Amino acid sequence: MSSIEDLQEQIHELQTKLAFQDDTIDHLNKMVTKQDDIIRALERRFMSLGEKIADISSQLPEKPFNPADEIPPHY
Repeated sequence: MSSIEDLQEQIHELQTKLAFQDDTIDHLNKMVTKQDDIIRALERRFMSLGEKIADISSQLPEKPFNPADEIPPHY
């Protein structure tokens, strides 16, 4: 092979690698975007659950229920 043919082969290999890298980057970008959407949805659900727990705990009596403080029914 002549040096020009060697250079053409090297250029072809580089172009092939670049095409695969572009495809890989595009695929990874789509995955990251999807994961970001999932994380944001989970954060919203987590915050909603936190608000519901806060609402429920604000409706509970001040003193938590302790069975040891209760008098048995036979007394």
